Amino acid sequence: MSKHDEILEYIYSLPEGAKISVRQISAHLEVSDGTSYRAIKDAEKEGLVKTIERVGTIRVAPKEQYIEGNLSFEQVNRVIEGKVLAGTRGLDREISKFIIGAMRTDALESYLEEGALLIVGNREDAQWRALESHSGILITGGFGADAEILKRAEGLSLPVISTAADTFSVASLIQRELYSVLMMTNVITASDLVIRQDEYVYDIADGRDKKYFPADSMTVLTEAGKFRGIIRSSELRKLDGKDSHTLVSDIVASTSSTLQSLRQLMSWHQLNILPVIDEERALIGIVHRRDVFRQREPRKLGGGLTAENLIDREIRIDDNRIHIKVMPFMTDEYGSIAQSEFMRLIERLTEVVLGNHNIYSYHIDTLNVMNIKLVQLYQELVIEGSILDLGDQFLRLEIEARSDDGIYSKATLLIQYYKEK
Repeated sequence: MSKHDEILEYIYSLPEGAKISVRQISAHLEVSDGTSYRAIKDAEKEGLVKTIERVGTIRVAPKEQYIEGNLSFEQVNRVIEGKVLAGTRGLDREISKFIIGAMRTDALESYLEEGALLIVGNREDAQWRALESHSGILITGGFGADAEILKRAEGLSLPVISTAADTFSVASLIQRELYSVLMMTNVITASDLVIRQDEYVYDIADGRDKKYFPADSMTVLTEAGKFRGIIRSSELRKLDGKDSHTLVSDIVASTSSTLQSLRQLMSWHQLNILPVIDEERALIGIVHRRDVFRQREPRKLGGGLTAENLIDREIRIDDNRIHIKVMPFMTDEYGSIAQSEFMRLIERLTEVVLGNHNIYSYHIDTLNVMNIKLVQLYQELVIEGSILDLGDQFLRLEIEARSDDGIYSKATLLIQYYKEK
């Protein structure tokens, strides 16, 4: 075993929440600092460790993915409501590539590969070529397959699926399913952000037998590993001789809590930390405000650009205003600006206006939009935002979209924000 692998094995063996460092690993395993550094970086890529500002590098549990990689043959068969003709033993395998067989058979060779799925009609030559490349076959139009082809596919455990739908419909269904899977795997939940840090946790059962120095204004209460609630750290001394239930505020998240719900809870209760529990109410760990409100990289479209990237290329920001010309990708089928794109502009302007007031930890609680006139393709807009009321936890933001001939839309937003200390 190489030194690099030995370090990774050591990191695997550490309990969740354990702190690690280059110097510590180098001394413990008698390896160079460079070897330790490279191994820790690889462990971070694998999700075994996480580096937190002012805390250090700690051992974390890697997230179990909902669906890894692409769709499987079984998932495709379910989506298209097909019939498996052969190769049932290979249904659980992932598909590496989807190929539409709308080309000459000899041209398919440059596209076919092991683990791919060829979508084709009743073309036996193309079906044979797919089997030779160890690719599965999806036959459209309700056709079957030759007995020899099915026999060969069964021997190779390569699925052959038949569907009554046409090739275009099948491709559309698969594309929709792939998009749904992408959206599901891209949704950030508490399980992505949770960390185990004992300096935020006080155990009621044995906490009085040891000194506890709170790391935050709030402390997570547990009893024998079970979550009891959270309490202000200044009130910990009141737990002696009293019923803790009267002092604990039961504010908690589950592993499936979405990023937006975490932001709402932490803004509403002005929290730096939020406990995360499982179904048995055992404490898994905490999520920290710096991770919850950190700017996320937007989802990318098929061409590699995000929708935000496309909009940012077309806008000009001037103080609390956005200047934009409505482009084709922003419109609906009627040539007017799509509501989803107008919402992106509102969110972008909100970010600008609040950033000018040094407010970065926030979420939109309520949004009301009134469309006065239709915004047309290639129309130039000036969208301006102003804060009407600024409270301790809430603010009201008004946004107007104007063009040369007057006001086109108005929006009012009620926003919860975290008060920076």
